[in-house]
Amino acid sequence: MNRRIDIGIDGGGTGCRVALSVNDGPVTETTGGPANIVTDPAGAEAAIRLALVDALAAKGLDLSALHDARICAGLAGGRLPGAADRFATRLPYLAYVVDDSVTALEGALGGADGSLASLGTGSFFIAKQDGVIRHHGGWGFILGDEGGAAWAGRMALSLALRVSDGRMPDDPLAQALITACPPHPVLWAQTARPGDFAQLMLIVGQYGESPIAAQVENAVLQLLVTGLHDLGHRPGQKLVVMGGLGTRVAPALPADLAADLGPPQGRALDGALRLARGLP
Repeated sequence: MNRRIDIGIDGGGTGCRVALSVNDGPVTETTGGPANIVTDPAGAEAAIRLALVDALAAKGLDLSALHDARICAGLAGGRLPGAADRFATRLPYLAYVVDDSVTALEGALGGADGSLASLGTGSFFIAKQDGVIRHHGGWGFILGDEGGAAWAGRMALSLALRVSDGRMPDDPLAQALITACPPHPVLWAQTARPGDFAQLMLIVGQYGESPIAAQVENAVLQLLVTGLHDLGHRPGQKLVVMGGLGTRVAPALPADLAADLGPPQGRALDGALRLARGLP
């Protein structure tokens, strides 16, 4: 009996997800553990394998059925040189491994040309034009991720210390941020992770009229506009802005960009499955 199995995989540092359909039938979704292919490839392999086993079992299948499968895996870190190819050797049935930004774009735009900006804890920009994908950013908190919540939280805390030094006018947000980073922001920052800095933006959001809040959010907005310009976003094409901070500042985009703005059509997992269905 002819049978076609399509599988999309979305993997990152917080977990992995698998979407599976047989002969374009109903989609089964399963979840698994963290799947960072750069920092823990062995752990990512185990997590994805288990999620695949669960998805196959839900259809009454086992791993041998993967011989009939077309699989696309969008995995965080897949953009780094050699990372996708190295990981594919661990799970040989992963014929098509891409960075998760690619599957996020495919899911958000439903396969159409256009641009995606993601300002979550980190940030990245990616576009597809005439079948060609271009992306930038996403290089992590230390070397990039400008405009992401971790970057913005660090900026806010830095400005709070300027207020404490008397270099800026008093601002109630400054003390709230300093209090949130005991015993002192400098000591707190020595062990803080990007997610910790990103959490500070929840406090910033509570002080919307604060000069610090305005300065930080204006900086994020300008980085969003600049990022889309550098990406070469074409007026009239679809534009999706995702991530908690992205959706927060997107309503303030200039009119020419706001005219292209729309909601995402799907998730990165949907994009992975869509790309799998397009494989021969």
